[in-house]
Amino acid sequence: MVSARSFLVPFKYSQQLTYVLEFSHMKLRIYAQGKPLFAPVASSAEGDENEQSTNIAVMSNNGYFSDNHAAFGSVNETGGSWQPIIDGDEIYEIETPYWLEDLWDGDELCFKLQTIQHSDVLYIFSEKYPIKVLKRYAHTDWRLENLELVGGPFEAMNSTDITLTASDTTGVITLTASEDLFAATDIDRLIRLRGYDSNIKVWTAGASVIQNDVFVSDNKYYLALNGGNCGPKKPVHTEGERSDGTIFWRYLHDGTGMVQITNFRDAKTVVAKVVGILPSAVCQGTVYWELGLLHRGANFAKSGAFFRNRFCILVNTKEGPKVCLSKVGDYNNFNDREYGETTAESAITVPVLSTEFNEGKWLYAGDVLFVGTGSAEFYIDVISSSSALSNDNVKILQISHVGSKAIMPVAIGAHVFFVDKYGLSLRDLAYNYYNDGYDQTDISLLGKHLFATRIVAISYQEVPDKILWCLTGDGHLAALTFSYEQEVSALSRHDFDGEVESLAVVTNFENCCDEVWLTVKRVVNHQSIRTVEYMESGMPRALPSELSKTDDRAQYDAIQEEYVRRQAKYLDASVLFVRGAEDDSTIVSGLSHLEGQMVCVFADGAVREPQLVVDGKINIQATDIQVLVGRAMTSRYIPQPFYINTEMGSGIGEKQRIDHVLLMLYLSGGGQIGEDEAHLSDILYRQTDAKMNKPQALFTGNKEVLFNGSTDANAEPAQVIIENRSPLPMNILAIIPSIG
Repeated sequence: MVSARSFLVPFKYSQQLTYVLEFSHMKLRIYAQGKPLFAPVASSAEGDENEQSTNIAVMSNNGYFSDNHAAFGSVNETGGSWQPIIDGDEIYEIETPYWLEDLWDGDELCFKLQTIQHSDVLYIFSEKYPIKVLKRYAHTDWRLENLELVGGPFEAMNSTDITLTASDTTGVITLTASEDLFAATDIDRLIRLRGYDSNIKVWTAGASVIQNDVFVSDNKYYLALNGGNCGPKKPVHTEGERSDGTIFWRYLHDGTGMVQITNFRDAKTVVAKVVGILPSAVCQGTVYWELGLLHRGANFAKSGAFFRNRFCILVNTKEGPKVCLSKVGDYNNFNDREYGETTAESAITVPVLSTEFNEGKWLYAGDVLFVGTGSAEFYIDVISSSSALSNDNVKILQISHVGSKAIMPVAIGAHVFFVDKYGLSLRDLAYNYYNDGYDQTDISLLGKHLFATRIVAISYQEVPDKILWCLTGDGHLAALTFSYEQEVSALSRHDFDGEVESLAVVTNFENCCDEVWLTVKRVVNHQSIRTVEYMESGMPRALPSELSKTDDRAQYDAIQEEYVRRQAKYLDASVLFVRGAEDDSTIVSGLSHLEGQMVCVFADGAVREPQLVVDGKINIQATDIQVLVGRAMTSRYIPQPFYINTEMGSGIGEKQRIDHVLLMLYLSGGGQIGEDEAHLSDILYRQTDAKMNKPQALFTGNKEVLFNGSTDANAEPAQVIIENRSPLPMNILAIIPSIG
């Protein structure tokens, strides 16, 4: 359980192993394969053996986690015994600097942290803190570190008369300003200084040289180590010493130098550490200086992305948003000059200009680099596709005037979905071939009512059903099922027995699906509790290996039906009990999160009578092998009203009624149908000759259902509601009403 609102983030270490990271007040917890990580300790072989003989409740749909480590484990399908995953007595936690107010934005109603993953490193962005990286060194060895940026980025060149004077060119120096310039928040801030000395000579072949003279060649400054005349070979090296054929030259700098502030004395004086060497002219004072863009007195990076082998960050400055791109392949380096010259690999800074107040919200890398701001959407790309992205081959173009919320977009194929600035709609960014640009469309136009409480988070589940999950402000989920190639775009609402506060989607390789993880706030015994849960896909996607061993179609269908019926999980906040080989217990515990509530009991594929949870327990039969216990979920399908064309026209306004409905079903065992919620009748599956001591097999085929006869003949139009409250699945492939 968690005591305050938390923020879930997916982390993919490999194809088989993924993690869920839970950020809460000043700490981070980690979950793997449906279980939390525990701090490692040494354990004896005898202790392990005793643990393995224990039968205990484990998590299911939704998987429920508490601080009691004894509730975490997995079932060994071959032996039926519980295999502990416990390393120690305490849940593994990492300290973080993020307070609760650093995680949740109560004004904009979204999470403040934004994250991206590159390889096995998670980059964490917060405008209040420097960029941090989370690295995995081992299963229970994770480290949160600051990302050190070198070489920039910087603000624009000074345009005032303020001069900066350095006390020395190397080591720890004192930097003095001619007017008030510095603040205590400037500690660790970078400053780049350029010095000009009219006495510096330009290298030319045959020029006279005195030892210790300083010459400049192609914006590179060199110290002469001996005297004589310049040789024929022009010095071009950028480190160490080289000869031009006569004189040995030591590389000094490119006319600029960089310092990092280490101590604040007053508004005019700071102590700084020189990075490399400063031009000697800086000791006489210079007006050519640039202050670092990132420091504690302003905003740190809001968002980030990796684009064209560059690390890109979005920073909100006094002049508006700026997108800073690192050097090619050197993700920590934001130096926009290479030894005094701008090259194709140098870092790039792109201002995001607008005709109105603008605040950067997110970055997203696709074929182009998308930029979301509070007033418009943009994209950054090359001017000419025949050349690489560089300072002289970069453009930024505006896509729309919608404005975005600070929620990271998600991509479904070639479509990028983002949330509008009010949180009331989903927008789809897609390339338009005809205008060679990007257009946005309101994909949620037909389901605006689902987002009336504003979207606060989104996450995409590719498998099994291509669903974009949207968390809304009232603690429910809205799902967009989207498949461009199949021309499918459908919205639905998903309610929970509690308020969902965060969500994330991770890959579950073992179950062949993507899992949706949630933090849920519930009221139990008049107290609020928060749990970390995950959603099962309902029906198993991977079928047992026995199916490949039979050529008999009837036997194949029977094995598949029984497996799906036993493994189906359609209960909320549920706990799964699996009996061990020598266990005769008749109690399922671990239900404290459902205390005082009526729960459904699904035992060995059969639906039992509901029970009341008392002291976190319910009773089961000693012969039950696998028992799923949880709150009933209601699935309801209400199609648009049915109309049939008449000789007079469309049929709208004509009196019509439904005589019966033909349902095309697949592996279904539950469901009711009627004209409204007050007149629902069970859909009956059990045959008259079926054995009464066996669970009813799931049905596949066409089932004709007579309407319950209460339809008003004068009602217009004809309406159908299909509902399922059973733990058994109901998969509808088609609905064919007969309208009279």
